[in-house]
Amino acid sequence: MSSRSVPSALVVSGLLEVAAGAMAGWPYTLVRQDPEAARRLGIKSGARIRQWHLDLAMLGGLTVAVGTAVPDAPKWASVPLGVGAWTNAMAFLPLAFMPESDRHPVYRSLAGASFIATSTGFVGMALTGLRRRRAANR
Repeated sequence: MSSRSVPSALVVSGLLEVAAGAMAGWPYTLVRQDPEAARRLGIKSGARIRQWHLDLAMLGGLTVAVGTAVPDAPKWASVPLGVGAWTNAMAFLPLAFMPESDRHPVYRSLAGASFIATSTGFVGMALTGLRRRRAANR
């Protein structure tokens, strides 16, 4: 198998996140179709289930796109992106069961760290792509 056909760890992470987003559509369907059953499971905010579902799909898709567009990306950009994409999306799940948890200092700290990681990753990937493009045009 050629190295071009082997996806990077970042791309695989994004693909798994897209798959998780697809699977998260099931609890969202439950919330929409049978809100009482969702409440019995402890879901207090259907809107947070929707955000969780969409964020997994979107951030996973963006991770795949960026990881494909910038092959052999530096670890200082790809690792924070992979971690941040997952943690950003997953941060919505506890809010579905405990909507007030976003006021807790631990939640806020973790969410802030996740935003920093995702921002570092996306900006780092963009800068890497820009540098490579400039170097190729010289």
